[in-house]
Amino acid sequence: MAGDSNEQREHSEAITKRNQKEISGSKLWNSIIKNYEMIQGAQLSNSFILLMVLNEAKEPLTTTQISELISKRSKGQIYKISATLRDSLERRLKREGYVEGIELNNKGLYSITPKGQRLLHGWIAFLSAYSK
Repeated sequence: MAGDSNEQREHSEAITKRNQKEISGSKLWNSIIKNYEMIQGAQLSNSFILLMVLNEAKEPLTTTQISELISKRSKGQIYKISATLRDSLERRLKREGYVEGIELNNKGLYSITPKGQRLLHGWIAFLSAYSK
């Protein structure tokens, strides 16, 4: 019986943490939409948004999946063509070690690296401070 109670508490805590993360992620995406002109003007838009999507993903994504998630997360306010994303992924983020990519069945699959997560967290801290 005590084991069941502990399992229920742990399950409840896990759900609470996940819900808090989703709310936080939603607030961040709303902040991105609100400040998109500033982000875009700073030449960070593609890199920042790519790292955001890859950080939220549970598995490596294709550029088409990334494009669809950007549109979904931004409520249709931001749309990126997958070919543009591939250029940013390959020429900047992958080269600098912020993402890793593999070819599978003639498609590139991308995921964020620990270095990319550190960069993203720095940008999020900046955006959070800026939007207060």
